[in-house]
Amino acid sequence: MRKERSMRSRRIIFSSWLIGMVLIFTAIFVAPVTLKAYDAAHPLVVECRIIAATAGDGSSRSVRGIGASFNQVRLDSSDCGVLFIRRGVSANNASQIAAEFQDGRRYELQFGAASYRFRDLLRTLHQAVEVQRLD
Repeated sequence: MRKERSMRSRRIIFSSWLIGMVLIFTAIFVAPVTLKAYDAAHPLVVECRIIAATAGDGSSRSVRGIGASFNQVRLDSSDCGVLFIRRGVSANNASQIAAEFQDGRRYELQFGAASYRFRDLLRTLHQAVEVQRLD
């Protein structure tokens, strides 16, 4: 009887550990790819009031310190939060793109539907919400 309990508790512990590993693997490897694929297939146009636009550099890095730097325009919005434009931004045109935004004016911006919906969670995880296209 005691041996049966011990074996059952070992199975429960192993099963819990295995489920935990699968969830962690899914969160790290599957979720980002799924989010990008969903965003590409489901564009969402949102009107945002831009209060500031700033040209600058951004960077990505991994736990090992490996990463890349890129040019970007940061958009501060009173109703959409902090947004970034990275596609088509270079060192030569970043300032020009930022200058096209007038403070306090509303602009239609296109996002991926999932990224926009989960923008608060993405910011908590230090992931940028990127503008896909300007209209």
